Amino acid sequence: MRHVVRVIAHWALLTHIYVSMAGFTLALLFAVTGLTLNHGDFGWSDPQVTKSEITVDKTLVDNPDQATLDAWLRAKLRLTSPSTDYHDDPDQIQITFAVPGGRTVVNINRADGRADVEKESRGIVGKLNDLHKGLDSGKVWFWTIDVAGVFLVVSSLTGMVTLIALRARRYTGFTIGILGILTVLAIYLLCVPK
Repeated sequence: MRHVVRVIAHWALLTHIYVSMAGFTLALLFAVTGLTLNHGDFGWSDPQVTKSEITVDKTLVDNPDQATLDAWLRAKLRLTSPSTDYHDDPDQIQITFAVPGGRTVVNINRADGRADVEKESRGIVGKLNDLHKGLDSGKVWFWTIDVAGVFLVVSSLTGMVTLIALRARRYTGFTIGILGILTVLAIYLLCVPK
């Protein structure tokens, strides 16, 4: 039986070390952006807005095809992202191109083809904050967030298995862990509005 426990502890330790290191960069990113999201009042991601005007070819406006209009605007405005929102109303067409940390909104007047273009950029901190939330970041990043979550779960569980195997530190380790859980629970129950 002791041999089985040693083998499990050995593999838990190896898994803990390598999964923790694999997920370290993502965990660091989410930790830092958790702080920047929590302290938006520092002004690190205040939007910088620029406005301009362009004229859209009337044939594109009269019989709008979303894909064609999307491609034309991306070429004209030098955008690399596809549109994330499209509204076709009787008076105007509104198309939004959003990426982490930035957004371009184009409002096209159907009567004359004139378009107001508003570009918003929130800098590197705004980009990182949007990546933290998975906002306008695509399917690959969506799965990257899930992988980071799995890494953290595996790292936590294998860390507990490793702690069980360390007889001299087991009691202190689990006491600190339980105190941590109780502290978070107390803060939630006593300080978070319900």
